[in-house]
Amino acid sequence: MAGPAPTHLGPGHDEPVPHETAPDLGTIRDQLDLVDRRLVEVLTDRAALISDVIAFKRAHGMAVVDRPREQEMLDKIGTIAAEGGLDPRIARQVLRAVIDAFTILEVEQLGPDV
Repeated sequence: MAGPAPTHLGPGHDEPVPHETAPDLGTIRDQLDLVDRRLVEVLTDRAALISDVIAFKRAHGMAVVDRPREQEMLDKIGTIAAEGGLDPRIARQVLRAVIDAFTILEVEQLGPDV
């Protein structure tokens, strides 16, 4: 006699989903590709805003790096992530990488802080 259908943990990670309804890996990867495309769109939007930041900093002789602002952003994204059910460490690490990457662009255009 066969036992119950194999299960894995579903989207909330607490309710079992019958194996036969689970999407295959290819389908999941296709969905991840769509999310990655949206991520690139958001980064493109951010790049446009960073161009405005660079122009403002150049016009006002401001430094590239603003550590208090960066910390404020990291704290805020951690809170937003936690409220949305995402581990805040992930959100902070991703934003830290984004800040660092765009800081490189700022340094290329404005020169390093002294």
